[in-house]
Amino acid sequence: MAAMTDLNRIFSSDNEKIKLYRKLSEDKKARRKENKFTIEGARLVSDAAAEAIELHSVFFTEAALEKYGEALELLFEKYPPKIFNIISEELSRELSETKMPQGIFAVCSMPDTSKNDIYRRLAPGSRVLILDNIQDPGNMGTMLRTADACGIDCVITCSCCDIYNPKTVRSAMGSVMRVPIISDDIIHAAEEIKLKGIPLFAAVISDNAFSLTECDFSGGGAVIIGNEGSGLSPEDAALADVLLTIKMHGTINSLNAAMAAGIIMWELSKRREE
Repeated sequence: MAAMTDLNRIFSSDNEKIKLYRKLSEDKKARRKENKFTIEGARLVSDAAAEAIELHSVFFTEAALEKYGEALELLFEKYPPKIFNIISEELSRELSETKMPQGIFAVCSMPDTSKNDIYRRLAPGSRVLILDNIQDPGNMGTMLRTADACGIDCVITCSCCDIYNPKTVRSAMGSVMRVPIISDDIIHAAEEIKLKGIPLFAAVISDNAFSLTECDFSGGGAVIIGNEGSGLSPEDAALADVLLTIKMHGTINSLNAAMAAGIIMWELSKRREE
């Protein structure tokens, strides 16, 4: 492990690296302009290293270096010493988005995902999640994590919250660095899916929709999930080949969007195994 004396030390919140970290954490436009985002915690920083994500700055307290030394060892092996910085406990508390910070932070490049390349990879049999107007970062992160767990081939976000929002990144637990994710207009996304011969489904609350368990995913499928509060607009639902719904018992008529997406993705992945 790199010697402590070899590492840059930062104790001022006016440091340029610290100011950039803050700006990227707080401002979506800054993230897009710089093509960078922030991550916090030993697990996420280790995941970035494991996925060969480009890291520009890594910050940690002396206590974190001692406690998470094993996790940081991979970073010291893979990245040049100049990116590492020891920060004070006070700075760690200022930077953290959590109540109990681990004292480890990083600025990293967004994964290189070309929209055209992702669409070219899709084919009959592909499993795709299309998120339409999802606005809650926590819900978004949960859906991305579930997509990762279920082996979904691609996630397409349409008019959604920023997937690199710090809350989304934390909720996704590293999945933003593993799942192919692109942003597109819902109409164009639907056109591309149909051109690839992938059945397009829309999740709705309707007695006239097919039950999820009755849907045939043997040839793959793309499913559109709508906004947490209002669901899919009639216009966006009409883009689909098939309307599906999750039949429920009792007086319950809807589920949290992330929960519904998880159930649907499980069915998609289960049919893959069959």
